[in-house]
Amino acid sequence: IPPRTLFQLFRAERGYSPMWFLKRVRLRHARQALSHPVAGTSVRQIARDCGFSNLGHFARDYYLAFGERPLTTLANAKSSLV
Repeated sequence: IPPRTLFQLFRAERGYSPMWFLKRVRLRHARQALSHPVAGTSVRQIARDCGFSNLGHFARDYYLAFGERPLTTLANAKSSLV
C-alpha cells in the first residue's frame, strides 16, 4: 500500500502519527540510557545516539514527555551511584 495510506491507517487506528510514535520510542530509549549511565555519559551523546540532531529540541521534547530535564535525569542517576 502507498506510504500515505499506511500513515493514515496508523493514525486512524492509534490516534497518533507514526512519527509521533517513533519520537516517543526514541525518548523512552534516551530516558533509559540517562537513568543508567556508564562512565562518560553525556546528555549530548545520548541525544545523538537516540537520533536527535538538535539538542534544544531534544531537551524540550524530553521535558514535555517526562516533566524533567534530561540533565536532571542524568544527575539523579549519577548521584544514586555514589
